[in-house]
Amino acid sequence: MVKKLGLLSMVFAALLLVSGCGQQLKQENEQLKGQVTSLTGDNNNLKNQVAGLQKDNDDLKAQVTNLTAERDAAKKEAEAYKKPAKAAKTSKKKKKSRR
Repeated sequence: MVKKLGLLSMVFAALLLVSGCGQQLKQENEQLKGQVTSLTGDNNNLKNQVAGLQKDNDDLKAQVTNLTAERDAAKKEAEAYKKPAKAAKTSKKKKKSRR
């Protein structure tokens, strides 16, 4: 009888211990679920920010390409204006030397 009582009290103590740990595990599990939800939201926000920044980067690259093309065209146009002026100066010098 004493052995049964001792065994029964040990089983009861084990159940109390397990149920107490079970509550802690449930609480920790709920905390972790909240953290996962929060981190998932943060991850989605960061993904959206990265996508926006990539779009901005692509837009800026296109703008740089357009501005480079405009600069090159302006340089060619400036060179075209310089050539007739040089040709006019050389022709005037030739005319003076003929007199």
